[in-house]
Amino acid sequence: MERKTLAIIPILLLFVSCSGTKIASFPFEYEGEGAVLFGNSKTAASGQISLIKEANFVYTFETSPHIPTDSSFEIDYTVQGGGAVVLTIEGDADPSAKGQKAAYSRQWRLPLDASLITDDAPPNLIRYAVPLTVSKIAKISLDVSKPDKDRKKDGSTLGVKAFRIRKRWFGFEWKDGVFSATPFVEKADATGVTQESWVIDPPIDYRIDGAVELWASAFPKEASGDDRIVVEPGTVSYEWTSPHDLKNALFLPPGALPYNPYPLRVAVSPQMGRIRLSASPVRSFPATPVPADPGIVLSYKKGDWRDPRYEVFQWEGFPSILIFDTADYAVQDKLFKRLAFFVEKAGYRGRLSTDRELAGQHGWNAHDYRAEDLAAFFELAETTSFPLSAEEEELKTILLENGILKRKSNQKIDAGAGAVVSLSRESSDYLRRQFMAHEGFHGVFFISEEFRDFSKDRYNRLSLAARNFILSFFDYQHYDISDSYLVINEFQAHVLQQSASQAGWYFGGNLAARLEASPWRRAILPKKDEASATWPEIASAFQTEANAFSAYVNKRWGLDAGRVWRVTVK
Repeated sequence: MERKTLAIIPILLLFVSCSGTKIASFPFEYEGEGAVLFGNSKTAASGQISLIKEANFVYTFETSPHIPTDSSFEIDYTVQGGGAVVLTIEGDADPSAKGQKAAYSRQWRLPLDASLITDDAPPNLIRYAVPLTVSKIAKISLDVSKPDKDRKKDGSTLGVKAFRIRKRWFGFEWKDGVFSATPFVEKADATGVTQESWVIDPPIDYRIDGAVELWASAFPKEASGDDRIVVEPGTVSYEWTSPHDLKNALFLPPGALPYNPYPLRVAVSPQMGRIRLSASPVRSFPATPVPADPGIVLSYKKGDWRDPRYEVFQWEGFPSILIFDTADYAVQDKLFKRLAFFVEKAGYRGRLSTDRELAGQHGWNAHDYRAEDLAAFFELAETTSFPLSAEEEELKTILLENGILKRKSNQKIDAGAGAVVSLSRESSDYLRRQFMAHEGFHGVFFISEEFRDFSKDRYNRLSLAARNFILSFFDYQHYDISDSYLVINEFQAHVLQQSASQAGWYFGGNLAARLEASPWRRAILPKKDEASATWPEIASAFQTEANAFSAYVNKRWGLDAGRVWRVTVK
């Protein structure tokens, strides 16, 4: 379907009479054909409405505009002083709506301040959006109620700046002095961990038809401590926590929300600045990823994947990192196994292995790749006409579409910006969480020079015993330990893949025991404590590293050892 351009009726300096009405001096905006808006008086047409006396201001069209389904009517206005104004919309009922054959008429009281969310400062502009269930608008009215006696001479005014038709949404937002809001958002009792709580629950006739998504964020002002947002659509609960100075937001894509999420409860600490529930746009597969926090990826309903083989996500906190979640290891191998050998496997690095060579070989159960290595892989395949699988060709398209790869003027493939990580639904829930942490921190390492420098510094501080231990373990895992970049990257990811409290046992017990089982690796281990069956020197060294790394990623990005997600699903 061809997308129509935005039609804006320009501001006219002269008012033109039409059956005793005047052409409005403010625009009516919508996606469709242009429509001329008339006011029933010079005052109505100017949009400068006094609130000190009772009056009725009516707006009509030369030709009534057709209203798409799932639309809202928005009005932009300024307010000086106070008063009471009711917006009335009349028109033809939606012929598809059951039981609505009479003429359409709905009334909405306009908010005249931002007290719904803050009393700190008056808004420069108010934008109020009311849901429509009408196919054509015939008339719009602004009715000024009779003012109180003490307000008759205060000079209160309402200045209309625009009418428009927009896609339906519910919630509120404060941004750059503009207060946007809708009906059916009510303040509720706060919980023990939050200061404010809200419920969005529109009547059935007004609800958004189809998949929805949600943005929520704290109020944009100076604060200390962490922001915390809790979203409860139905029986599931999402909790998001992040340092306030990161100034970002919780985003829930369609696969994280039920088709009917009402009543939707949103609670926040310290103060809510934005809740926006809206229809989810159509994202083409596989080129356009779904934005999501890694915590959402872990719990995303597989039935909402756009392809049963795998789904592609864009890490909401690090948009240049793509996350692939695959149905099983077989699908993951088709996408990444050849890459694993090309990038990391000793004896295979730098060359394209055939399917016959890889048959029976194990790649990884989770993957991570930086833009430079992806570019080298796909450029070599093109220049040598190496036959890639259909899934690898899909992967190349995704990477090019999202800027991780780019084509130079000579059509050669070059590195763009970003990285990819992958895990599989075939892994257990415990392993998926650990893999997400491990691969996620690889992704951050790829895109952050600061983090790479920190990791290199920590690696260089390792004692000789700790360094020999970790190199022997990586060699045991068939990593190419001659590559210092690879070694340091694996070092930080292994340190950060579990909580800091588990690091001492993981390295000084679990991994050391694996090396002890190998007669020719056993010699690199320091003295063992037979009573605890651990190696205290190794445990102490890597416990120190886990504490240092966890403190760093928490201060820098609000993450922790064992956790690359800010959203926890309960």
